[in-house]
Formats: sequence, C-alpha cells, structure tokens
Amino acid sequence: GKGIKILYGVEAYLVDDTAKAVFGDKECGFDDEYVVFDIETTGLSSVTDKIIEIGAVICRKGEILDRYDTFVDPGTPIPAEITELTSITDEMVRGAPKIKQALMEFLEFCGDRAAVAHNASFDTGFIRTACKENGLEFRNTYIDTLAMSRFANTDLKRHNLDALKEYFDLEDFHHHRACDDAEITAKILT
Repeated sequence: GKGIKILYGVEAYLVDDTAKAVFGDKECGFDDEYVVFDIETTGLSSVTDKIIEIGAVICRKGEILDRYDTFVDPGTPIPAEITELTSITDEMVRGAPKIKQALMEFLEFCGDRAAVAHNASFDTGFIRTACKENGLEFRNTYIDTLAMSRFANTDLKRHNLDALKEYFDLEDFHHHRACDDAEITAKILT
C-alpha cells in the first residue's frame, strides 16, 4: 500500500550523491574577500605525509589583493617522485618555517574569510590534521572548485587544473607549486 515492493535477497542503500561544493556556515559572495589556497605535500596521506609548501591569495571580485607563499620544513626528506612532480627539493625547504609557524601565518592571512581550494578535501584534510597536531584550529568555511567544475562544466571529461586552464584559455602556470596553483584556481573561479 506504500508503493514499496520487497525483493527478497536484495540489499539497497540510499546515498546522497549530490555534489557539495561549500562546507561551513559562513555566508559569502563574490563581492566579499576570500582566500584561494593550495598546498604541496610529501605524499597523499594527511596522517603520515607532511606539508612542504603553502600558497594563498586574497581575492575580491576576481582581483588578487594579496599573496602568501612559504615553504615548510617537513623534518623528513622529500621523496624523489615528489621533487620530480613539484620541483621542490630538500635544499629549498631547509631552514624554512616548521609547520606550526607556517600554519599560524597562514591562518592569520586567511582571517575569517572563506577559503577556496581545488579538491578542497585534500588540502583542508592536511591543514586540519596539521592544525590538530599543533593545537590550532582551521574553522573557515571552504569552497571546492573541483566539485563546482564537475557541476558547471558537464562537457568536460577531466576537471584538473591543467584541463580547466585549457578550457578557459588561461595562461600557463607552474603546476604543483602552491602559489601558482592558488592563483590559477582564483582565475578559474572567476
């Protein structure tokens, strides 16, 4: 009587598969200032790998107002494949701030602005883990441009920064360098 038919031996799950691009409670718009950021790391695990670079730009109405970029000394050698991908070497991070100092500077740079990142769950996962390990908090509302692109650019098969740069006919950039990735993400967003 309820329009449901039982199929014995069948197991079903309901999943909310709608894309979510905004995480947090802060109301924000394109007329407000927001921070676009990116990180480079020693690997893919926020638990075992370390941040080696943080780059960010403050934007309003598509204009870049300020930049923040720092290497981070991970306290461990950078794997060869990461150096090949990012061009960041052990020598470049030697003497750079340790993660706690870099995070405090980054969080101060962000203030209470909304944060934007491409594949934000990756970047914010590392930031949150490092903050927790250092007695800090990352509470900013954040926006994922990867999810936004998948929703808005349905004709694209790939939604990485290189594909979006080509799609929007933007200038070349040094991919896998934090500040360059942050700047191109800001241009893609606007």
